[in-house]
Amino acid sequence: MELVDLYIHIDKVNNSIIFDFITNWLNDFEPEYECFEYPPYFGETEYETEDYKEMLSFVLEKEGRDYRFYFENKNDLKKTKGMIFINKDHSAYLGIGVNPTYEKYFTDQFIEKYKTSPIICYNGAIPDIE
Repeated sequence: MELVDLYIHIDKVNNSIIFDFITNWLNDFEPEYECFEYPPYFGETEYETEDYKEMLSFVLEKEGRDYRFYFENKNDLKKTKGMIFINKDHSAYLGIGVNPTYEKYFTDQFIEKYKTSPIICYNGAIPDIE
């Protein structure tokens, strides 16, 4: 089943925004990967850890570091995926992948929490990242 991805765009992130999102939306989620390294996939490794929160703190520490975190939740079939995309300009997309049946329910929750409509992506698409 294809999920519907709901994202909130944050112009300038800070630790409290990100960790608030994790607490409110990704509480029961586990990271998809066991090891995190920066930069990912290429170049000489500058930082490596098995704790995604340590990597997240490292990425947020300095503008210009971009990173994508993916999470999964096998215990809740309504929302099974989570995403945190930190961009080089220190903006971010914070998202959850939801069962299409619950799209309106979670859209309404995002609107209530963030006072804006989420960016909705279908078929595994991701928001345009600068």
